[in-house]
Amino acid sequence: MARAITIAVALEGQLRLDDQPAFAAAVALARQRGGRLIVLAGRPEAQRLRGPHQRRLAAQALGSLRSRLMAAAIPLLHFPQLSTAAALAAHGELLRPEVVLHCRESWLFDDWPIAPASFPRVFAEFRRGLPQAPLPPLPPADLAGLGAGLEGWPPTWLQPHPQPQSPCSPPPPGPRPDTDSVDPRSAFPFRGDEPSALARLQHYLFDTDGLRHYKASRNGLVGTEFSSKVSPFLGIGSLSVRRIWAELLRYQALHGADEGSEWLKQELLWREFFLWSEQRHGAAFHDPGGIQGRPHSWVADRERFRRWTRADSGHPLIDAQLRELLATGYLSNRGRQWVASHFIHELQLPWIWGARFFEWMLIDAQPALNTGNWAYLAGVGSDPRSFGGTPRRFNLEVQLQRYDPLQTHRQRWS
Repeated sequence: MARAITIAVALEGQLRLDDQPAFAAAVALARQRGGRLIVLAGRPEAQRLRGPHQRRLAAQALGSLRSRLMAAAIPLLHFPQLSTAAALAAHGELLRPEVVLHCRESWLFDDWPIAPASFPRVFAEFRRGLPQAPLPPLPPADLAGLGAGLEGWPPTWLQPHPQPQSPCSPPPPGPRPDTDSVDPRSAFPFRGDEPSALARLQHYLFDTDGLRHYKASRNGLVGTEFSSKVSPFLGIGSLSVRRIWAELLRYQALHGADEGSEWLKQELLWREFFLWSEQRHGAAFHDPGGIQGRPHSWVADRERFRRWTRADSGHPLIDAQLRELLATGYLSNRGRQWVASHFIHELQLPWIWGARFFEWMLIDAQPALNTGNWAYLAGVGSDPRSFGGTPRRFNLEVQLQRYDPLQTHRQRWS
């Protein structure tokens, strides 16, 4: 009897079963050809800076996914220091997959929603110009009976390994939590696995009135309920953006299109805008002059930057935000804007330094989104006010009175 073909699914950092086109294609092929599945968890080809907080969530998501795959006798083989291509080249004799299908980061659109030649530089034009709705998500694939078995694989391949630190990118100072440690003050106390992600989505959209009040509450600073908290799950690939969009549509079918649900849809479109903007502008997107090509006028003061990374910026509001970031990896939307504005306009440090630090520390870091937001506030990105004008900056004293008048956040992180 002929040996069943082996079909490999390479996760490429996407740590879920829901809305995974690669899994769906692998299952269809396996059932058609009598194949068996293995799953490869190597270092993604587009490896990026990922700090301790995001690695903690990713380890939780990977462990949960491994357990779910084991229930179907599908081995998850982990090669933390090798890309998929390198793992296959090094261990091809043992792995021997006939087909390798690669997972991709979850985007709302598979192809350019607006042609590259006319892709807009500002979000409002992007939102108005969208000619189509996002595609619906795929359901989780039925994996029953497709496992290649858990025997015969090297034990080290079947065990999780910590993410190695890049020798080219020494970590900034700050905590190095284990896979389960969470600061009790954290606004994101959740685990990073897919079941936790889907449970949080259900809770925020349907079990509470959080979504209804999202527009009014999203600039909060303390607690789990002032915002959806789905971005960390998107950041590590344990939740699909199309699943979120579909659940928002289901909410609106039940309750109507209120301000909160429309605003969260807009936030997902902002994510999509930055992802496609990075594709459109290439290296310029991450350059100091940004997509506007502006000359910079900063002070490359490394000692000032070092103090800032230790929450010693000289401003109590900013230091409280930075202490929260260092301890938990989380920072509210409003807090991120304050910190970036102060870094750029008051400390006059290179915005690319701050962006790089955020990419390392944030629990939900994604390079295009992170750079897009920093460049926006630096006046070199997609802020319409900054095209030929002055970049926006925050008056922190006004912000203090508006968003933390009782000093709740500052006392929490003093």
